[in-house]
Formats: sequence, structure tokens, C-alpha cells
Amino acid sequence: MNEPLPYRPPGEPVTDWPALDPYGPAAQPLSGAVELAADRGPVVYVPGAHGGFVAVRREDLPTIHVPDPTPAPAGVDPHAQRLAAKGVFAAGAGVGAYFAAGAVAIALDSLVQALIAAAVAAGVAIATPGRRGGGDTYITHHHVTNRWWGKSSTTIRNR
Repeated sequence: MNEPLPYRPPGEPVTDWPALDPYGPAAQPLSGAVELAADRGPVVYVPGAHGGFVAVRREDLPTIHVPDPTPAPAGVDPHAQRLAAKGVFAAGAGVGAYFAAGAVAIALDSLVQALIAAAVAAGVAIATPGRRGGGDTYITHHHVTNRWWGKSSTTIRNR
């Protein structure tokens, strides 16, 4: 039975409805006074006592005083302030890390240069434990001059 039950005004006794015959003649038309929606005003459905909903006219509902919402506090939102502070802190930490890395790089470069200078000085000290009196060390200068069309000349001089 998918068809809705016909309208029954309040206070009318309930009779047993006959089984509807979908192939038979149409049911009797509704009878009684016609109540227009504009005559009764807007209707609100509220939960009833037995789990269903009951239609109640809006003007019959009790009025409940609802307090006005509290106004927003003046000033900047505290959450926005915390978020901005986190961003400023992150930027400051990033800039600080950049400058610290630059200082470490300068210190490491200076240390490496000092170690290279110490290694060169140690090598010179080991190679020449003292002044030698002989002439077995030679300094050779090679000078190559390149000219046009593949001509080049080489000069070798020993000291």
C-alpha cells in the first residue's frame, strides 16, 4: 500500500478503511470545510510524546529569550598573533643559522690555511736541516716564447 491515507480533520472518528483496490474506481473525494494555509498561519513540526512529529502553529509556541552573542574582543586575534610570532621566529632562526654557517666556514678556512702553512714550513725544515756547502742544488728556468705560425723558442738557464 504505497498511497497515502486520505485527509482526516481532527476530532473526526476513525473508521476502518477498506482495502484499496488499485484497479477499482477512485476513492471518494474529501469532504468537509477547507482550511487555507494563510488562514492558520505558519506551522512548525515539533517532536511529539510518542516519537512522531506534531504540527503546532508558530504563534502558539512559547518564546524563549536567546542572549545576544558576545562581541568580538577588540584588537588583533591572539591566534593570529601566535601564528605571526612563529613565522618571525622561524625567519630569525633561519637568518641566524645562515650567519652561523658563514662564521664556521670562515673559521674552518682559516684553520685549513694555517695547517697548510705549517705543513709547508715543516717540509722546508725537513728538506733543509741546515745550509749545505755544496752546489748540488740547481734552479732551472724554462722560458718558452710562442710566435705566429707555430714558431716557438725555448731558453733554459740554470743558477
